[in-house]
Amino acid sequence: MQKLLKKFYLLTVLILTVCLAASCTMLSGFKKLSETGHASINGKKVNLKTMGDPEKDCLAFGYLKIPTEQLYIQSDPSKEPIYTTPFVFQGAYSDGSIFCFPPFKTDLAFQLASLRNVNFNVITTFSPQLGAEGKIAFVTHKKGLMFIGAYDFVTEGKAGMIVPLARKDSAQYELKCLLKIKKLLQHTAWLPLIEARIKELENEKK
Repeated sequence: MQKLLKKFYLLTVLILTVCLAASCTMLSGFKKLSETGHASINGKKVNLKTMGDPEKDCLAFGYLKIPTEQLYIQSDPSKEPIYTTPFVFQGAYSDGSIFCFPPFKTDLAFQLASLRNVNFNVITTFSPQLGAEGKIAFVTHKKGLMFIGAYDFVTEGKAGMIVPLARKDSAQYELKCLLKIKKLLQHTAWLPLIEARIKELENEKK
């Protein structure tokens, strides 16, 4: 009986060890993926480090005061249908979301379709209302870099709304975003534009 219990104990320890190792591998895999610069276009993962031409394409980025996963749709019916998720930099909850889209052609219109936030194991899914307020929408109206703004997510009861942060603080959020994006897009054609814009913003602060 004691031998049987000993075998059972050793088998249990072995199973727990294997499960723990698998969990650690899986978590480290997620961490590795979150640091490789992947976003998606039409459900397919893309790598920002290998995409786009600053002479032709628009690299849009922005800031949201809470950590989120975001889905955007291309809303101009005269253009190709696209749905996309930006790359969101990982960090502390208080860091909010610094996000960067895959480079796209100019003159495409994007609108936030869905937002997902996880806080203390509570998952909130937000779909913006139609109209000019309470959403993030932008047009890739120029080639190169484009900061689409800094936003807060405000809740009242069960309702939520996306609200632009004060315009006077826009430059500091743009700089915060670019410093992150610079690390992500080292050794790419985007780096000279990023460094030049960072320098402009830092000079404005003086």
